[in-house]
Amino acid sequence: MNIATNVSLPAQGSDALGIEKLPTDFYVCENHYRSELENVFSKCWLMVGRETDLAKSGDFFTYKIDALSVSIIVVRGKDGIIRAFRNACTHRGTKIVTEERGRLRGGMICPYHGWAFGLDGDLLNVPDEETFGCLDKDNEGLHTVSLDKWGGFIFINLDPHPQWSLKEYLAPLGEDLIKYVGDEQWTWSFGWKSRVKSNWKSPVDAQVEGYHITYGHRRTISRNVTAETTRPYINPGSIGVPGGHHLFRPEKLGEQTPIGLLAARYGATSLYAEPEKEFAANNFDQLAFSQHPRWILDGYLLFPNTVLFVQKGQLFIQRTLPLSPHECLWEVDFYHSEKPQKFGEKFNHEQGRIQIRDVLSEDLKIVEGIQENYRSGAIKEMNLSRQEVIIRAYYHSIRQFVEEGSSR
Repeated sequence: MNIATNVSLPAQGSDALGIEKLPTDFYVCENHYRSELENVFSKCWLMVGRETDLAKSGDFFTYKIDALSVSIIVVRGKDGIIRAFRNACTHRGTKIVTEERGRLRGGMICPYHGWAFGLDGDLLNVPDEETFGCLDKDNEGLHTVSLDKWGGFIFINLDPHPQWSLKEYLAPLGEDLIKYVGDEQWTWSFGWKSRVKSNWKSPVDAQVEGYHITYGHRRTISRNVTAETTRPYINPGSIGVPGGHHLFRPEKLGEQTPIGLLAARYGATSLYAEPEKEFAANNFDQLAFSQHPRWILDGYLLFPNTVLFVQKGQLFIQRTLPLSPHECLWEVDFYHSEKPQKFGEKFNHEQGRIQIRDVLSEDLKIVEGIQENYRSGAIKEMNLSRQEVIIRAYYHSIRQFVEEGSSR
């Protein structure tokens, strides 16, 4: 397949959503935060994992939203179907599963009184059943949670009757992209989880704009990517994908570190590769601008709390969950299409892992400082450039959910 060499980069952002400053109380107001919990996290589709996380019957993981006191069990049944349930025994509300993940042998048994449930959620057995005056086991199964899948990823919705199907919610994302990210070749490689002293939206903001790269990451990746080579775009009218961006390498790279040069000989899991064609996803027409010789990756904001990065051989997912207006749970996971076999390949993967760890550490330090200034009232408005248009789209989406929910 021939790689296009004369494809121009897309426009660098848009003023389509306005140019006015935006209020920062969006990040600190307790009432607004409560409204987000009620009208955003309780109504939207949330990415919780991948199908490959549940390879066999009985495999499960739990998903918690502490701010809503919500605990969900996601489990693969004996019939191969993945289901989600409230992690609450229908007897008196005991949490049935206390581990984060594992394998259930045949079913789920409440640790308090021994009520037994099948992997499909049905109530199978109740000790001393004859002592209950109004027990109907057919109607006492675990409470189900709406679940659907996209591109190998599992999503849940706490609304018993979601306003949109997942397909409608993620409509701007094409079928070819679904096939690419949905391939079972992807396996989890590494990830991190941390409590961050910032509003839950700020780490997302940092991942959807490249304006900060040149200065915010001057010690790490600015030699390989710059603000000028990030191209954001918006999806007007989209519910679940307000926007995304393409990332390209500059025509002239900065000076590389000796370790970066050595690692680049054996793969392309960092943001520098040699030769340059290693980044071109030659076989992946479904990726936007994938045939541009300087293409690195595509990023997608999956409303409300997830950013998905797609590149050759690597998927990178960042998610946040609110803990308070001023603190969030931040987690990131990396998946690779091929496990490194030779030492050089493993060295390349490790260099890429360390590089992205340092980059994300820089982001988190910055957003914690931003939260302090917003909370103190030092900064009451933020002034966004075209390069930060996805943040503006993000703001509009959240405001729409909050206002519509408040008017019901």
